Parts: sequence; C-alpha cells; structure tokens
Amino acid sequence: MDTINNELERAQLGAASAAGCGAPLDYLPSLKIYINLAREIASQYCVVSIENSRIRAFVARFFMRQLKDAVKLLPGYIEDLKRGKCMEAFSISSGLHRKELFWLWCERICSDMEVESFYESLKCCIEELKTLLAEAEKALMHCDSAMFEKFYFAKKQNYSGDAISKRFEKWRYENLCVTIDKLRELQAKVVAESLTKGIMRFAPVPSQKELNEVQMDYLKGFLPYDFVMSDDFCVSCAQWRQFIHWNDTILIIDYKKYGKYIQNHYYDFSDTQLQAIFELDMKLYLIHKEMARLNPELINVLQPTETGQLEDTILFAPYNTITRMLQQDWFDAVSVDKEKYTATWRDELVSCLMKSEIGHVIAEEWQKTNKRPQLKAAVVGSLKKAGVIQGSDLGIASAIVGDDKKESKNFAIYMGMGKKGPIADWICNHVKD
Repeated sequence: MDTINNELERAQLGAASAAGCGAPLDYLPSLKIYINLAREIASQYCVVSIENSRIRAFVARFFMRQLKDAVKLLPGYIEDLKRGKCMEAFSISSGLHRKELFWLWCERICSDMEVESFYESLKCCIEELKTLLAEAEKALMHCDSAMFEKFYFAKKQNYSGDAISKRFEKWRYENLCVTIDKLRELQAKVVAESLTKGIMRFAPVPSQKELNEVQMDYLKGFLPYDFVMSDDFCVSCAQWRQFIHWNDTILIIDYKKYGKYIQNHYYDFSDTQLQAIFELDMKLYLIHKEMARLNPELINVLQPTETGQLEDTILFAPYNTITRMLQQDWFDAVSVDKEKYTATWRDELVSCLMKSEIGHVIAEEWQKTNKRPQLKAAVVGSLKKAGVIQGSDLGIASAIVGDDKKESKNFAIYMGMGKKGPIADWICNHVKD
C-alpha cells in the first residue's frame, strides 16, 4: 500500500497546535473584536429605533471608534496574510456577509449623522474599511492553499474532544467484538449524522454527474436500518465527496479544500454546525486509529509523506513507533486501570509528549538508530514510575520485545535508566495533571 500525503496525521498530532501557524499574532484578537463589534453595533442600530438624537450620535461615535481601530490594524494583517503568517475570517468579509447588508447599515448610520461634526470622519472610516477588506480578500485569493488548512486546525483547537473520546470508549465497550466492518459502519454513521446537521449547506452545488456517483444503496448498507434521510441527503453526500477521497477503508479529508470552505463561510455556520464540523473530524480520527490497530497495514495510510503542520518533520517517526508500541496487547495486561488508561489516553499522551520540548530532544536522538530502543524503553519505564503500569521490568520488557532474552534484558535495563531522566519527569507530571 503506497504511503500517501495524509492530512489525518496532522490532526492526530494536534496539528492544530496552532496548526503550523505558531503563536497567534498579538493584534489579531483585537482586530477580530473591533470588526465583529462594528458589525453588531451597525446591526442593532438599524434594528432598534432610537428616537433620541444624542443617543444615536453616541452610538455612532462608538461605532466609528471600532472602525478606526480596525482600520489601523488591517494593513498589518494584509501584509501578514500575503507572507502566509496568518489567516482569519471576519464577520463582515466572510461568506454571505460579503453581501451589501453591512454596507447598507453603514449608509444608514452615515445618513443619520449628516448634521453631526464627525460625519465626514465617519464616512472616511467606512470607505477605508471597505477598501482594506477588499484588499484583504484579494490577498486571500492568492494564498497558498496550505493556509486554509492551517486556519481549519487553528479553529479546531477551540473544541474539546474529551466527551467524544468517552463516547467512543463506551461504543468500544458495548460492541464486544470490534471489527473493521463495525468501524466502517460507525464511520458512515458519524458522517451521515453530521451531514443532516447542515454542514454542507454552503458548499458548491453538485453537478448531475456528481449526484449520480453517490451510491445511496451501498451507503444504506452501512447505516442503521432506521436512519432517516432527508430529501436533500443525496445532495449533501455529493457535496461532501468534493472534499474527501478514500484509501482502503479510511476516509481522507482534503483539509486544504475543506479548510477553504470553512474559512469562506465561517460566520455563516451556526454554532451547532461548527461544532458538528470539528467534532466529526475528532470522531473520524478515533475510528481510523482503531482501524489501524486492528489492521496494522493501515498504518501506511495514516503515515504522511510530509508532516507539513508540524514544527519539525522528524517528530512523526518516534510518535508513530511509540504509539504503536503502547497500543499492543501487552499494555492492557500490565495496566493498573484499563478504563482510565485507554488507547485514546495513550495516544494523547504520546502526542503531547512529542509536541513538548522533550519531544524535540527525542526526535533528534531518534535519528541515531541505536538510541531508539533506549527511547522506547524510557517511555515504558516512565509509565511504570508514574503508576500507569505495574510488573517487573524484565516481565514487561519480555512482553514487548518477545522471546529474545538478550534484547528483553537490555530493554529492561533501559527501562530502569529511563525512570531517572527528563522523559520520566515529563510523563509523571502529565499523569498527575
């Protein structure tokens, strides 16, 4: 099976840990507040009838202050956008809000303020804002598609996956024998449920050819018999297919395309739809990791040829190997609490470890082939020190390495050495937290 450039692992490693964007630019939160607040003020001004002219003028002045503050920051944002440093969605320049409604509100406020001394200043602020937003949108059209991917993962960080992980663990428990087929059914179900929440509402209208390519009868075979499909469900499926492809049993999202769609309509989606969008990604991640656990050949599907979102591309190899080691059967045999230290917990542990400063040290050392057994053993020894697993070092080492007594003995020695190092300190603190 060919190794592919799979965006999934970017999400798995918290790609979203600012998704390659680094720390948020200092001015960006303020800029968003100014623009969003300006839109809200304009909207309320035109909805609520304010009889008192002094109050109207006060509101208009406050509105103008938000515009001025936004206008000061927008040129810097545009330059950063051109350099690929950041990308955002603003409530008056995203999706349906590109229509004239906001500017009609502005005209209304301007018209009401013609007799006020600040009228000309207000008018200039509105025109300057319009010009700068148009310039930002033009720059956006020429952005590297990877920027939309980064935007998507940065937004995903606003949503917690804890509840989803718990539900998935419950599903695994209730399905006494989890198989690839069961996981394929769950994969189809979570996607179908998300589509019914309208996450494709603003996606491009599919062609008749695209509609014909949706195999509804085949799809129904994976869904619960009583799953209710709306009249436009087939259309939603066709729209969804514009953002995905398949590799074996794994559904692969094209985050560059998908991120562009989300960015373009970020403020068009309801809170429920945004939650469904990002939770679907988390659900698919858990399903795919379980598929790979059951069928190790699928690791090739989960392993990208590049780790574009990561700060250091050498992070992936140790992450992948250590995660696979901790997902093997030996772990449950020595775990002190199977319900607490689940496969998901272990995966998150390694992900956080590799994103830490210690992770970069591990990645550097991993380049030396002879160091790899020591690093793997250090993680296992650290888990024992933290009280996550129990048993003799040699017994645990033998379960991991196999029948080779020499290798098992060396691994056990490395475990003991690892209990005293920085990896142990980090893991013990992580377990305590």
